[in-house]
Amino acid sequence: MAINPNTAWPNLHNLYLAASGGGKSQAIKQNKEIPAQGARVVAWDVDEDHNVRHFDSRPAFARALLSACKSGRGFRIGWAGAGDVGTFEWFCQLVFAALDGRVKTHVLIEELADVSPSAGKATPAFGQLLRRGRKYGAVIHAASQRGTEISKTVYTQCSRHWVGIQEGVDVDRMARLCAVPPDLIKGLKPLQFLYKEAGKPPVKRQLNKPGK
Repeated sequence: MAINPNTAWPNLHNLYLAASGGGKSQAIKQNKEIPAQGARVVAWDVDEDHNVRHFDSRPAFARALLSACKSGRGFRIGWAGAGDVGTFEWFCQLVFAALDGRVKTHVLIEELADVSPSAGKATPAFGQLLRRGRKYGAVIHAASQRGTEISKTVYTQCSRHWVGIQEGVDVDRMARLCAVPPDLIKGLKPLQFLYKEAGKPPVKRQLNKPGK
């Protein structure tokens, strides 16, 4: 169970939305709020997009996460096994139990739509991580190609939205989310994002090319 609740932690959850090739993973990698060294990072990373120590065995992943938390040092651990909804719920339960309100834990979630059964309420363990993780130091970084295919809970619980290139009906929805004209969304190129923080106007951000 998560320990040391601290209600002073702000909501720093991020949602990254962009069509294939838009640069979602790069946006997470280039987010300077995730320290390159010393941070606690745990990732749902079935396609192994991130520089973390990957596991595809539940017992091995659980042991590694427990050991890393006990060490008191930073770590980068990722799940690269089965990508079904049941496994994702197990992952979220384990991550929530590993949280410690004395320190931030960055939780990277790639291809969220793949483990979202509907656009309604979030699944129980993921919903708990979204709603209650903040006061235990969780900072969620969730990425998806289609904003229309993920739970509405994610939108309400993430205070920061990164909107990249969009297709079809997602253009208008993302325009409303960022409070900008649809043409501004249509004009985005790969590695370009509108960054919208709660209560502030959107800011256009250009990412570096991979390896730069």
